[in-house]
Amino acid sequence: MYETDLPDGVIFRLVAQARPAILLATAESDEDAISLGASKIGGRPDLPRGSAWPTRPPYPDAGQRAEGHRKEADRLLADSRKPRSWMTPEQGERFSREYRAKADAIEAEFPLAFFAQVDLFELSKEEGFDPAFPSEGRLLVFYDFWEQPEDFTPEASVGWQVIWDKTPRAELVRVPFPAALSSISSDEWTCIFRAARISARTVLTPIPPNEKSWDAFPLDDDEALEAYQEWLEQFGTPDAIDRDNHQFGGFPQTLQNGLQACSQLAANGVNCGRGEAWETDAAKELLKSAGDWQLVLQIGVDRHAGIPQPGAYYVIMRKEDIAARRFDRARVTYQCD
Repeated sequence: MYETDLPDGVIFRLVAQARPAILLATAESDEDAISLGASKIGGRPDLPRGSAWPTRPPYPDAGQRAEGHRKEADRLLADSRKPRSWMTPEQGERFSREYRAKADAIEAEFPLAFFAQVDLFELSKEEGFDPAFPSEGRLLVFYDFWEQPEDFTPEASVGWQVIWDKTPRAELVRVPFPAALSSISSDEWTCIFRAARISARTVLTPIPPNEKSWDAFPLDDDEALEAYQEWLEQFGTPDAIDRDNHQFGGFPQTLQNGLQACSQLAANGVNCGRGEAWETDAAKELLKSAGDWQLVLQIGVDRHAGIPQPGAYYVIMRKEDIAARRFDRARVTYQCD
């Protein structure tokens, strides 16, 4: 256990607030050796027979997004032709084509990348399993890895799907990768991840200072806060390549602030990408319930699956939606330091 200079009373409170979670450690695996419906990161999803690979529709603000990508394509092409550019003209051509292809994809239906599936029945056997979650079926997470949709706009929510599937294993099939994902993937960058087998074990997760239920000590106590953050840093962060970064339930290991608050505002139709949006009476009222959001699944960098740096992904839901099994209301947030 890591040492800390925090007072005993604070330590006792922090221990009381800590939440059990399930750490999802991965290992290299031949996907054929992973049984249908079993937990895994990457690979191909196991879906009900006859199901299509999940896609997203065009973004509601597709025109604005596409325009930004096309401007970037023009900029890269022009910069590559300047003297002493960091790109060769050939690289500029390639990067420009990629951004134009992304602009076209934004304006059309497009397949989502597959991050993970977790077998809830198997996880429920672990001591740290949160009984608020169902103990049957599987959770599957799909995400627009190409666009990396922001967390602060309502329009971004088409860029992911979290599916709770209770189909019996005997009725599952392993769905092949869509050609649209294969065509934009290479050894240098990919939307297709290798299958990595998961092993689960219970851990205790400390509360982060940006958690809305925090009350271990006043956050304006700079000395205590610095001591606690130094203690937390010893655990590492989910964007490192040499640790187990995936987690089901518990407190997240966030790389930025605002996970709960941004989710609360964006889920209620507020674009909170600008400071003034936070100052309205409506936003302040909504933020009173930001603490209702909790982590479902944390997906970080994975050397076995090939999920690259930087950053990590957080599937987060309101407690009432977990209780109602409304996984379609989950949000997936990308953070990087």
